[in-house]
Amino acid sequence: MRMVSKKFFLFFCAASFFAVPLLFAEYNSFGIPDSSEIRKKIGREWFEGPLSALRSFGTEVYENSVGIEFELRFEEQDDAFLAIVAPASYGMVDIHDSRGSRLVSEKIFSADSAGSWILVRDKKSGTPILIRYYFAKDSEVYVQFRPNKKKSCFADMIIFDSYAARAVPLGIPFEKFYTASFAEIHELTKRTLPWNYVVAAKSLSQSESQNFKTYDGIYDDALVMIQSIRENLGDIVYLDDAMYDERGEPVSLETGRPRIISEENKDRLTLCSQGFVKWIVDGIVEPLAGSYLRREPLLAETVKLQPTGYQGIKAASYNINSALDWTRNLAAAALSVVAKKNILYKDSGVDVTVEPFAARITEKGVLNTAGYIKNAGYRITYLKQLLYVLAATNPDYFYLAAIRQTDASGKIDTRVFNECAAIFPYFDVTGSFRAVVFYDGIEYTLDEFCDACLASGAGDVFVHLVRVRTTAKYYLQAPRGKNYD
Repeated sequence: MRMVSKKFFLFFCAASFFAVPLLFAEYNSFGIPDSSEIRKKIGREWFEGPLSALRSFGTEVYENSVGIEFELRFEEQDDAFLAIVAPASYGMVDIHDSRGSRLVSEKIFSADSAGSWILVRDKKSGTPILIRYYFAKDSEVYVQFRPNKKKSCFADMIIFDSYAARAVPLGIPFEKFYTASFAEIHELTKRTLPWNYVVAAKSLSQSESQNFKTYDGIYDDALVMIQSIRENLGDIVYLDDAMYDERGEPVSLETGRPRIISEENKDRLTLCSQGFVKWIVDGIVEPLAGSYLRREPLLAETVKLQPTGYQGIKAASYNINSALDWTRNLAAAALSVVAKKNILYKDSGVDVTVEPFAARITEKGVLNTAGYIKNAGYRITYLKQLLYVLAATNPDYFYLAAIRQTDASGKIDTRVFNECAAIFPYFDVTGSFRAVVFYDGIEYTLDEFCDACLASGAGDVFVHLVRVRTTAKYYLQAPRGKNYD
């Protein structure tokens, strides 16, 4: 028997020593469970076998080289059938038995959790329809690949039912994605898909070399502001036409004249919708300027209407853009204080006008997305996916929202910006998308806020956003006799 040289033996040991870390790195560079090793081992019939054969396959559980379990299973739908490779996770399950009802932790293999891989095939012909990779903590964010007639494929990126990229040609055989890892698909598509729009399941601590930003601590300023506002909402009372001026004195929003605070509210701040968001922004301004914002500059008009048009005629007797003007001027004023120079709204660039989506998946099929409309903003049904992208691409900002609703009381509908809100989108330490909304003195989830706006408005509801930079140097005005320090 031929002897192995000592030099070769040492090289083999060294290669073996480094192989495990390298393999581990492939699975953990994005923090996403990866089933590529398992998909390379299973029989080709899972990908290309007839429906009759897959029906006979049982559910199987495999473990990859770093100890992560995956369940391989077949599922059948009305017009399609699926091969699913799903990683193990733990969830709370409601158990009912002789001891009563209780929640217990149970291992589950969810088809839409980060790390899941799904092949969808047509039930009649058996031809592949798509392969989908889930990589985000939010299951409505994923990438998928669809075969085309040229033996290559298209790529899609979907964020909350909207296409951030649709039918991007790759020039790569569809079959490549039967076994490709997430790291491989990212490498193959990093120049063609907008990965900067999304956050992988645990990418908050990953390096920029993966084309995902470093998120360690990047939302800390926003979280400081959220917590400070949240802790002091108990001191806020909603009151029409109520705000505080640059000296912290109660005045009328409409006239600027002093207000008398009732005995009932003497230990609280009384604020209308515009006054409430000013109070939030004043917490940024006062530590830098030594005073709060003046009322008059915030009333400056930012929209020029045709005086003979219906909206223009209506605006002659009532400011139908009051909340839009207010939020735009607030954002410009905050920017001025931070920049230490006077910046008018028209020169500020504070409007959010991005259009990251090409189309949306609806009950009527895939429809083109309108995106931003000048001086109107975005449809409120577009808000969640937009804020997701804004949180990923602009993590050091929050947003003032002017809400446009439709007054249908007259013969012709009037579009009115009457109310404001402050929205803080961010990703938590797990990579899950969050958005806190402060609206008329109350904290809402994003879904609750959207539902409230839709319930109170007729026709389409639009939200116009302006950006304001977050800060940890944040001090809110307190009621007389109180101190928030």
